Amino acid sequence: MLFRSYCALQAGAGDCQTLAVVGAGPVGLMAALCALHLGAGRVFVLDSVPERLELAGRFGATPLSIVDGAAEREIREHTRGRGVDAVCECVGSPAASRASIDLLRPGGTLSAVGVHTESAFAFSPGEAYDKNLTYRAGRCPARALMDTTLPLALDPEWPLEELFTHRVPLEEGPNGYRIFGARAEGCIKVLLELG
Repeated sequence: MLFRSYCALQAGAGDCQTLAVVGAGPVGLMAALCALHLGAGRVFVLDSVPERLELAGRFGATPLSIVDGAAEREIREHTRGRGVDAVCECVGSPAASRASIDLLRPGGTLSAVGVHTESAFAFSPGEAYDKNLTYRAGRCPARALMDTTLPLALDPEWPLEELFTHRVPLEEGPNGYRIFGARAEGCIKVLLELG
């Protein structure tokens, strides 16, 4: 059964020789895993948090730290200067949008599922036009994808449990959210447990 990720599907991951995921939080890590499953040739994952990059590598992606600026250089080198076929932007910030546009080849696809609250894009309409890019954004239609994703969430072949670095009782939920929001203690995702 085909594992579906809205971000990876919007990006056309199955037709990509190269794809970059900007942001290695839970959404970005799932986008990377799904892009690989859908058939993307090489998936780069960019982030600044070592624990998240380590997990991206265990999932089969190529982790790249954005701390020293080497990530873009490595992608340019791998793609002989043209950029990746598609980018999954999973952060929702102007910096992530700008990085995504800079990594994308002419004619590529930008799939944005990060929640943006700014009043303007980090790139101009002219840049989008000159690059001939396809821009796709929006909320995941979770119900429409549920029949294909739920069975795989239960499949022991998928290492989804590795996303949950912290398990806390429901009554400690506020502290769990604090840890997650601060990216403290190597947190990737918090699982709230009942009883």
